[in-house]
Amino acid sequence: MLIHKHNHHGERKVSYHGAVLMRDLQQLIARAEWRFPTQELPYTTLVTGDVFIETFYFQRWYNVFEIRAADGVLKGWYANITRPTYLTTDPDAELIWEDLELDLWMSPAGEMQVLDEDEFAASNISSIERASALDALDAARADLRDRWRAHALATLRDNLIVRGWRMATAESCTGGMLANVITDQPGISRIYLGGAVAYDNAVKSSALGVREETLRAYGAVSAQTAAEMARGARERLGAEVGVSTTGIAGPDGGSAEKPVGLVYIAISTPSGDFVERHIWPHDRSGNKHASVDRALQMLGEGCSR
Repeated sequence: MLIHKHNHHGERKVSYHGAVLMRDLQQLIARAEWRFPTQELPYTTLVTGDVFIETFYFQRWYNVFEIRAADGVLKGWYANITRPTYLTTDPDAELIWEDLELDLWMSPAGEMQVLDEDEFAASNISSIERASALDALDAARADLRDRWRAHALATLRDNLIVRGWRMATAESCTGGMLANVITDQPGISRIYLGGAVAYDNAVKSSALGVREETLRAYGAVSAQTAAEMARGARERLGAEVGVSTTGIAGPDGGSAEKPVGLVYIAISTPSGDFVERHIWPHDRSGNKHASVDRALQMLGEGCSR
């Protein structure tokens, strides 16, 4: 199939061939190859032969390209904010997508960047289309985050299977969100034993073995408590890896010493315990999502040491 990229004026910028992998009323997925010379970009380098698996939506204002090297190694995901994709009506239908000059990049490590904001701000699209594009940016963020999470968990699952390790979770501020994201991944039962949502301090002590003196001296939101939660999940559930979250998701409950958004994330492995401190700037839901994503990143890093 011929695929045409247009700018927001409807002017054709580039055309290329893609092999249709799937098509329904909502989307079309095509495979294309980078046929141009090597192009170094701030976020990745494109090389002749790189493979693009391109998902075009007929009703959404964005598309998503999964980019891999010729040998299959993932380079990342690129989302273009666009007008909804459409097909021409001739017998040999061609696909057309119109770029609105606003993009997202997600690396295999889970680092997301918004691209071309200046170009988008300078574009002369209507206020209605601008609002649709900004709404699509949020939807594309969620789409890329889901794709990254699936990749991160599949990689983590395979690494733990090779090591013969299993993992357990201990959550406070994320309230089971981490366990939910983990169990969304097919085949995760091979390495995930279960977890505890220990919101109250009494449950932190009874279910996870967090010492009362630790809670008195440092509080529930502390590096010390996070480490004991991760260690407790690991020991009490018989896992080789434990991961924990404890923090203040907001919108209230913060203080000058421990502000809203403060979260400690810990992992415990046979190599030792590792704790990180973060202060997230989001609303309650955003702080929980950020904590889950960083926990997945730490698991990937800790289980590849």
